[in-house]
This record gives sequence, C-alpha cells and structure tokens, in this order.
Amino acid sequence: MARPRVLLTGFGPFPGVPDNPSAWLVETLAEQRPTLDFELHARVLPTAWTAARLMPQLYETLQPHVMIHFGVSQRARTFRIERSAHNRAALRQDAEGVMPSGRMVVPEGPDRFDTKLPAPTLAAHLRACGLAAVPSRSAGSYLCNYLYYHSLDWARRQPEPRLALFVHIPPLSGEEGCFSKAALLRGAHETLRFVLAFAGAQAPLTTPTGPAFARSEAILSAKDA
Repeated sequence: MARPRVLLTGFGPFPGVPDNPSAWLVETLAEQRPTLDFELHARVLPTAWTAARLMPQLYETLQPHVMIHFGVSQRARTFRIERSAHNRAALRQDAEGVMPSGRMVVPEGPDRFDTKLPAPTLAAHLRACGLAAVPSRSAGSYLCNYLYYHSLDWARRQPEPRLALFVHIPPLSGEEGCFSKAALLRGAHETLRFVLAFAGAQAPLTTPTGPAFARSEAILSAKDA
C-alpha cells in the first residue's frame, strides 16, 4: 500500500504582515520532519489570488492524501481549527496589489465545504496538550479561505479519501502577539500527529503506528524541548 503523502503549506508576507509566521512554521516542520513512514512536501505560497487558484494543479501532480494549510490571523489569540470554507472572496488586494476576479471563489459553486476532520476534537486535543485552541466556523474571506475552498473542492472530487484542513495561527509573541515559536511549533506537530492518526483510521494507507511511531514521538518531543 502507498505511503501517505502530506502537503503542508504556509503563506508569505502580505499587506500588514511583513513577516508571516506561517512560512517559518512550515519551513521548520519540513526541516524537523521525524522518521515516520510518510512523504512530506512543504510549500510557502505567495499571498496571491492567482497562486491559490492554481494550487489544484499542484494537487494533481503530488496527489496528497493529507493537506494541512497554516495561515496567520492577526485577530487570533489561539489556534483556530477551521471547519469550513465559504464560497466568498473579499475585494481586497493581495501581496502583489491584485484584486480577486470576483466575490466568489468558484462561480456557481456550493456555498460551503466542510472538512472531514473533527475540528472540535482536534481543538480539544491541543488544549489537552496545554495549547489554546478553538474550532472555528469561518476561515474568513481572504486568501486563507480562498485556498481552503479550492483544497476541499479538490479533495471531495477524488476517488480515494483525501483530507484537507486549515489552521489559523496567532501572531508570534511581541507587541500584539501571544504565542512563542516553541508553542506554534508544538501545536503544529500535534496537529500533524492527530491528522495522520485520523487518516489512518479512515483510509487504507500505511500510517505511523506501533513501536516505530513511538520512537518518532520521542524524537518530536526532544525537538520541541
């Protein structure tokens, strides 16, 4: 059976956020990838409407079983586990100064797509790990929601199970931030563990279990310290 392929994404800078922590988070996760039996692909995306719209082409090439997207929310004070993507796009410039082509992500598309992952359960898991987290019903109307809608749309059209999730992270500690890099990284590791475990229960894939997974958990814990 095929090993699960995981795609992690973050965003680059955009107006008001010159240093996007989601880019650092994804790059660090890729560098610290434990020895688990899955393929990991990481991308830092330009914060651009065109880049998000073209992501399904990358999905067709990579054929990921799991897609986890991270994006920063300046108003978030916890990890926000997004349940849904809505078919709406804010008339707001991206990092390239470009506006979206319309007020909808996909004209004539459904109003909403929901992730198959249990957002409340994941949020509860993160809280049990000492990390502030809540489920959220709306990923907004900017590029986070735009990307998520395309990902969930692609996932639902595949013949085999595919999972997509968007997680909003708060700003880093500072004048307006509330999370340290260590806390962000720990939350991302726990999110990845949770999603892989869920994927293993839902699809006939080779997922991390047993003694090898226990050894890898020890590696992750050491790197979080």
